[in-house]
Amino acid sequence: MAPHSRSGARSASSSCTTATASCEAGRSSTTSCPRLTRSRTSTCGSSKSLPRSVHSAPRAWANRRPSLGPPPSPTRSRARRACACATSRSIARFWRGSATTDGSLRGYVARTLPGRSTILVSNRGPHDPREDGTFRRGAGGVVTALLTLAEATGADWVACARTDAERRLAERAGQGLKVRLTSGTGRLHYATPTREQYDMYYGVIANPVLWFIQHYLWDLGNEPVIDDRVHQAWTDGYVQVNLQMAEKVIELANAATKPALVLVHDYQLYLVPRLVREAVPNALIQHFIHVPWPTPQYWKVLPKHMRDPILEGVLGCDVVGFQSSLDVRNFLLTCEENLGLQVDEHERAVVSGGRIVYARHYPISVDVGSTTRLASSRGVKRQEEDIATWRPPYLIARIDRTDPSKNIVRGFIAYEKLLRYHPELRGKVQFWAFLQPSRQDVAAYVRYLRQIKQTANRINSDLGTDDWRPIRLEIGESERKAIAALKNFDVLLVNPVYDGLNLVAKEGALVNQTDGLIVLSENAGAHEELRGHVLSINPFDVEATAAALHAGLTMAAEERKRMNESLAAMPPLPRAPAPPCRTARKDPSALRATTRRHTCAGCPARSRTRTASGRSRRRRSTRRRQDLRLEAAPPWRSPCPPSAHGLRSPCVPTRLQGGRRRAAAEAA
Repeated sequence: MAPHSRSGARSASSSCTTATASCEAGRSSTTSCPRLTRSRTSTCGSSKSLPRSVHSAPRAWANRRPSLGPPPSPTRSRARRACACATSRSIARFWRGSATTDGSLRGYVARTLPGRSTILVSNRGPHDPREDGTFRRGAGGVVTALLTLAEATGADWVACARTDAERRLAERAGQGLKVRLTSGTGRLHYATPTREQYDMYYGVIANPVLWFIQHYLWDLGNEPVIDDRVHQAWTDGYVQVNLQMAEKVIELANAATKPALVLVHDYQLYLVPRLVREAVPNALIQHFIHVPWPTPQYWKVLPKHMRDPILEGVLGCDVVGFQSSLDVRNFLLTCEENLGLQVDEHERAVVSGGRIVYARHYPISVDVGSTTRLASSRGVKRQEEDIATWRPPYLIARIDRTDPSKNIVRGFIAYEKLLRYHPELRGKVQFWAFLQPSRQDVAAYVRYLRQIKQTANRINSDLGTDDWRPIRLEIGESERKAIAALKNFDVLLVNPVYDGLNLVAKEGALVNQTDGLIVLSENAGAHEELRGHVLSINPFDVEATAAALHAGLTMAAEERKRMNESLAAMPPLPRAPAPPCRTARKDPSALRATTRRHTCAGCPARSRTRTASGRSRRRRSTRRRQDLRLEAAPPWRSPCPPSAHGLRSPCVPTRLQGGRRRAAAEAA
């Protein structure tokens, strides 16, 4: 994501990633979660913990047998699916850009998502308290992207108290703090871990352990070293904070007069969905993951007792959202390889614990209206006037956080090679790096910022002159200056090692006024949409990056114009992926994989005959529809043991299907 708060604020359509959810029906809600009532002794004081299975036998968490109970009534089941379909239509409309203003968004949500109490869950709240008692908007891109959605849905926002000021505020607020969102107000609820718990949760496990895994940043020959410190941080930090966040969500969901729509965000809160699911079975739960999802093999950097609860926690959702289709594929492969679960790549779904969990990608888009308004504002024009006083004939720009995943040092090295290979450019080009300090409470980030400064100083010392600096390095935060840079670049370098999306590339394409070209890493999520309209590079290849920078600076005017016109012709909002409920309506069997290799007692044998006959295809389709319903395993039916057919899918005898009455089904 873009590093400055502007990126999230102008990403209103990221709110569209809410809940394209398919619900488990017919389970009664409970008022308390047994997982949340056990206590244990912690080095950080009194705290609660997940059950033993999460620490020592994580697989039991995902493979628990569904609780028995009566079948859902047809009316209730249809109503639940209708709600999920309405959610999907709402999301699709947001993607098409027909509900981008606050007013239309609020009205559309009211029409399409009635009867739901929305709860947003993120590590960071919408505002940071100042020492004088006032507030400033939170700088996180995830937070600012959710502000419009929170206001439109009237959501309760659950966040983690990160500082002493927020902890004091939570104590005074009691049941909830009334805060300003965009143009209205909402209620903010804090979970209040101790400082030691938060430091272990955020400063050890979330960053750098999970962040480095999900961006492929570990030097695996040397790091990470999973020692007692990391194990303690997992048990007494990450698990405890997720538990406290889940408790707060459960409290709000049980107190609400409407069924809950729970929207969890990002890698800090992977355990929350499962905990909420167990305590509030009728909730619609979606977890949107803003960072890349790595391959199953790379997840094995983590010990099994950590990686399995993470995956099982996410599988407590109805829908898991990602930024790219590659992340969806990696997620499905991880479920299949690391947990042995049954997946269907065609339907992009997983069978877990008798439920179908859908995986979808919803790439964040730029809010064209607000971005262009900011680009034409007086503040940005003043920044452009300042740029004009020092701008060289050619300007290479980058706007980033000082995060190791952003690959800033390799970008500088590639630029150095450009100047050495093409000395005629010296004195005519400058690399302007406008960077925001990131996570300076984490040692790895402090070291990386120091490395950035050292590399820039070395290049300036080796190649600079008295009146020319090759690199103009600025450390700070200003959305107006960032937009001014995007309006005036000749080449924009966006070369992350891996990135969930990266909005800088999209915003640069939208506001640039100098026929600038974008050099974009093929490992950025945005590359999936922008390929063919940008200069693509491998982020590790500094020679190819130097060549791309040179091509961008020297490309003929006609070719530059052609590339920019093709980029401008792209729709600002991508087409929405087909919601799972639409797929289900077209194919009631829902998961192809669940119709394979059935050899369980009570299941009819599968015909293996292949024929081109349309009648035979219709017969097979009818048998599939009779054999399995959309809900893979309604909770009142037990799945077959995995040993019966080698798959962890529910197996439902045909006699229980086909629309028979409940009494007849129970009698059978």
